[in-house]
Amino acid sequence: MSKFSTSWNLLKDSWQVLMRDKEIMLFPVASGIACFLVLLTFILPWLGASALSWRGMLHGQSDGVMLVLLFFYYLCNFFVMVFFNAALVDFVVTRLRGGEPTVGGSLRAAVACLPQIAVWSLISATVGVILDWLSERAGFIARIAISLVGVAWTLLTYFVVPFMVIDRRGALDAIGDSKELLRRTWGQQIISGVGFGLVGFLLLLPGIALLIAAILGVSMSRGSGWEFWVMLGVAAVLYLVALGVVLSTLKAIFGAALYLFATSGKTPEGFFEDDLRGAIKPA
Repeated sequence: MSKFSTSWNLLKDSWQVLMRDKEIMLFPVASGIACFLVLLTFILPWLGASALSWRGMLHGQSDGVMLVLLFFYYLCNFFVMVFFNAALVDFVVTRLRGGEPTVGGSLRAAVACLPQIAVWSLISATVGVILDWLSERAGFIARIAISLVGVAWTLLTYFVVPFMVIDRRGALDAIGDSKELLRRTWGQQIISGVGFGLVGFLLLLPGIALLIAAILGVSMSRGSGWEFWVMLGVAAVLYLVALGVVLSTLKAIFGAALYLFATSGKTPEGFFEDDLRGAIKPA
């Protein structure tokens, strides 16, 4: 079975889980809204620091101020994303284990993990700032190497959130557990992400095409008939936003299923063992 067909089957399996519990999408929607609010919170401090830097009032300290702002932005952003992701994982795992999850119950499970989430957000923010700082000062080849380090970090921590919310592991222990699980069971390359990304890219194309058509239509309307193109543009944006929510939810569902399969050896309800085994490339 090809990588693409395996990923497509996993996508369909995840879709069936989503169709059974459509309220799962509330978690990424809430996460997106909260992240937007975090962004708004940091806009004024960022603009203020930039203005002081342009006027020379920071006396060469602008880089440090920007790094501090970036760190706290990352910290808040990661905390929000990890919190809602933890709730989503709890919801999906409860369902795949045959339970009856609720949004409130999963949010309470995430609240119970707030200390672990805070530590993991601190670690993620630190790593993110360091990688950004190195990338800004690196040449072209070095930036590629730094990007690969970022990919390796993402892979290394693939199962951190499930370990924290399901097994109640501390953030540092969860990193080690995630690394060990990948090394012991399948090695280091999860190929399903490539297939999910390809499916997402193909589904993204119609929305991008409509958005480009709307922009061109408005620019060429010359004051008449622009309403249609504006409505088309709004529809394209809504499609892209909805697609992002659905795809992020499907990836989280798949990740939870893969975690259960990896830790217990049992195939979660609604998934097939051959597909889950085909989602990874043996070492």
